[in-house]
Amino acid sequence: MDNFPCTKCGLCCKQLANTIAKQAILPQKLQDLLSIFPYKAKPDGSCPKLTEDGLCSVYDSRPIICNIKLGAQLLNHDITDWYRINAENCNSLINNAGISTDYLVKIEESSKETTKTYEEGRIRPRKKRRRKNHKKT
Repeated sequence: MDNFPCTKCGLCCKQLANTIAKQAILPQKLQDLLSIFPYKAKPDGSCPKLTEDGLCSVYDSRPIICNIKLGAQLLNHDITDWYRINAENCNSLINNAGISTDYLVKIEESSKETTKTYEEGRIRPRKKRRRKNHKKT
């Protein structure tokens, strides 16, 4: 999975003041990023860069703390686990806000193909490959 499957509900951006207030429970690196967050929360607690349609007006140049993928890298965290943690947090916000379940974030399991041996259910045995420049004797 390359990118976090954000459903663009905007709830995380509406919780800026709450996130800043609770930053002490976050890992130190995230606390540091929040301490240099370039925008002040609006009176309703939301980010001033959140548009009326719930999108970020500075998305392409958003602060690092707003980029889930970079957060995983910064914390040296496995990206799939980090996405799962963030999806759980998103879904908790969505459920608590009582908005449509259409916004719930779904993390799909990796579709890594596994190579099966013949005994494990391979339909046909593997073909033997010849090496390049292999001379038959």
